[in-house]
Amino acid sequence: MIAERRGKDILIILSLFSVAFLIRAAGVPTACMYPDEYGYHFLGSTVLANNFTPVAEVFKYVNPLFSYIEAVVSLLFDGNLETIRMISVFFGSLTVPFLYLFGREVYDKKTGLLAASFLCFSSYHCLFSRLIMFEALTLFFITAFVYFFWRSQSEEKIKSACLAGIMLGLAIDAKYISFILAPAALAYVFWTKRFSFKALLDKRLIITFLFALLFFAPLLICFQITGVGLGPIYYHAVERFEKGAQAGGRLPSATRVHEIPLNELIEKAGIKIPEILAWGNQSLNPFWRSLFLLSALLLFIITLLYFFLDFTKREKEGSFLTIFILGFFMFIFLGCSVSKYYLLYTVLFYFVMLSHLAVKSFEQLRTRLRTRLRTRGGKNYKNIFSFFVILLTTIMLFSSFVTAVSSPYWDKGDYSWTESALNYIKTDVRKSGYEGHIIIGRITQFNIIDYGIHLSDLNATSFLIMTPASEYSGELATVDIEKINILKPHYLIVEELYSFYLEGKTAKPIFDDYTLVFHSQTYPYKCLVFKRRTMQPPELLSSDDGKDGKISQEIFERSVPSVMKVGAVSTALVRVKNTGGSRTNFTVVVYSDQYTIFVDEPWRSLTLNSDSTRMLKFKILPVREHAGKISITVDLYAEYEKGGEREGGERVGEGSRGEREGNRGEREGNRGEREGNRGEEGGEREEAWRKVDSFQTECIILKKG
Repeated sequence: MIAERRGKDILIILSLFSVAFLIRAAGVPTACMYPDEYGYHFLGSTVLANNFTPVAEVFKYVNPLFSYIEAVVSLLFDGNLETIRMISVFFGSLTVPFLYLFGREVYDKKTGLLAASFLCFSSYHCLFSRLIMFEALTLFFITAFVYFFWRSQSEEKIKSACLAGIMLGLAIDAKYISFILAPAALAYVFWTKRFSFKALLDKRLIITFLFALLFFAPLLICFQITGVGLGPIYYHAVERFEKGAQAGGRLPSATRVHEIPLNELIEKAGIKIPEILAWGNQSLNPFWRSLFLLSALLLFIITLLYFFLDFTKREKEGSFLTIFILGFFMFIFLGCSVSKYYLLYTVLFYFVMLSHLAVKSFEQLRTRLRTRLRTRGGKNYKNIFSFFVILLTTIMLFSSFVTAVSSPYWDKGDYSWTESALNYIKTDVRKSGYEGHIIIGRITQFNIIDYGIHLSDLNATSFLIMTPASEYSGELATVDIEKINILKPHYLIVEELYSFYLEGKTAKPIFDDYTLVFHSQTYPYKCLVFKRRTMQPPELLSSDDGKDGKISQEIFERSVPSVMKVGAVSTALVRVKNTGGSRTNFTVVVYSDQYTIFVDEPWRSLTLNSDSTRMLKFKILPVREHAGKISITVDLYAEYEKGGEREGGERVGEGSRGEREGNRGEREGNRGEREGNRGEEGGEREEAWRKVDSFQTECIILKKG
């Protein structure tokens, strides 16, 4: 009997995982790149480039666990974006059967199966299980923690307490929001034991926290080794919310949820919560869409009110779920920015709560119908209530199923406007018959447009046309009109969110030279595309050919292997010589196709006296196989006095050090949530540069092994 029951559980678990995996994996190729994906992908390559040695670059702002997993996957397979996304697919799919186990342990098999079905067909969870984001990984460890913690408390098993501690430590390693699990666990014990402080000294609880500390300790040690201290935790708790802190002033500082006026917060919650639970409703017809949203909102309100009554009675199951979901809501309210994806951390508990309410309503209604019990007064209202809950649950589950299964076709993520804009440009270029290299200026600070170019056969390059404000100045970035005048991009892509940058003095010179030709209607964000009135190739000035500085081509070519393997780090040597007559500041940029070859610290600055030389080392890491030869380029730029005589050379505007026109080596060092652009160093000191030397070599990239 036990073996048969275990066999059924295994079959259910495998079925849930398989269905969840297929739905999530199917949408991986169609999801457009998210800004954070670029940064996290960069950090994983940094781990590989440093041979897994902890460096501040990886630990400084975001949790490093995903980056190390990414590095391992890159070594075993390759570092292609779609391959790395499969990490989230795997953990997101694995969360579904774990939620089944959790729901079964807390209530019964029906509740667990229904809760797992809701998560399996949650289109929003599907989306974040297709991206290089921390959510799928973190939610898995959170689900595993609450499962083992519940077992340790209900069955008094030391083994479960140990496993709960391990999962808690890994959850915090995955994302710092998981810190809320610790006080929530203490609050649950304290509440159900009727405020007994002695209960907090329970052996199982102590073991859980000891194991959590054991698995969190390596992260603390790495903080000290890399010299970042507790800076990452302080950044997420305080610094990211300070005035002008984000992205060197390119973005307004983040807003905490509790800083929103109460009436506005209630209004936003009434919109965002149903939007998360009914994600994909926009793909349905208007009537069905309204029904889906209304069902999600009503069930959310009914479920929370129902479980609040269980909480006041100190009923263990209801108290457990209520305390943890309220814990995350409080954490989001007090310590998180206004980002709707944080609500994902509450759906695990909510789906179990909703499933229990639905199962209980169904069983109560079935019992009354079987016994043909005819009642009067209040009991009739119970029948109506049960039927109403079952009806709304059916609508929500069926709608979720339809949207989730079809999500690979309609859900390309929040940044599908990049695809729409590039498709328009591609079509427009074909119609115009223009055969030259296309230059695209972008206002979005994230390097996500280049990934769309990388996937297409569009002969184009994008560059940032923004000048960053000083960090902590409270100012915002501005459009760099001078850079636009120098490089004369054929198209400008402007996020609709940042349209206010094109106002006042900025708008006139742009509208004098550009025409608005496309406005995407993608959901939830849109964009604008401007086209230059004259589609002529920009007249670029030639380089100085070593007049002020020179790179040893022979040394560079000999140091770069002609055949490289994915995951194998090579060191490129660049010898720079000052051939001018005075002390000069130089910048060296080494680059290639950034989604094929990763260059660690791709640009370097140095100062050389006349006739002196210096050798620089660049770590080069192939992240995926490439058909045919691929070029690796090195450029040398010399600083000259801005406003002075320009003797020749490509002049690059203020703060553009990592952005050279026509250069696929644009190196934005997006550091995950910090979103800092390595190519733009603050913007207070104006610098003007000219290219004085440049050449490239070629290599072949093979699979590892």
